[in-house]
Amino acid sequence: MTELVSLGIRLDKKMVRELNRIADEEHVDRTTVIRRLIAGAIENYKKGIVLQKYELGKISISKAAEDTGLTIGEIEEYMVREGFRSKYSVADLKRELELLDR
Repeated sequence: MTELVSLGIRLDKKMVRELNRIADEEHVDRTTVIRRLIAGAIENYKKGIVLQKYELGKISISKAAEDTGLTIGEIEEYMVREGFRSKYSVADLKRELELLDR
C-alpha cells in the first residue's frame, strides 16, 4: 500500500467551494478529489515536459514513453492529441528504405 503523508496547504475560498462541489457531485470526500486532481496535474506536467524534450531532440520517443509510464503507442496518441507534428518526412522514410535495401 502507498504510504500517505499529511500536508497542510492554504487555498482560497473559491477553490475550496469548487472542491466541495466536485466532491458532492462525485460522492467522495474532498481529500479524494484533491488527490485525484493532483495526480492528474502531475501526469499532465510530466507529459508536457517530455513533449518539450522530444521536440527539442533531447530524448527519443521510447524515452518519452518510459518517462511518462506510457507505451510508445500511448505517448504517440498523446502527442497527436496535443497537436504535435512530426519533423520526419516522406524523404526521410525513402532515405531509410534505401539504406535497408543495401
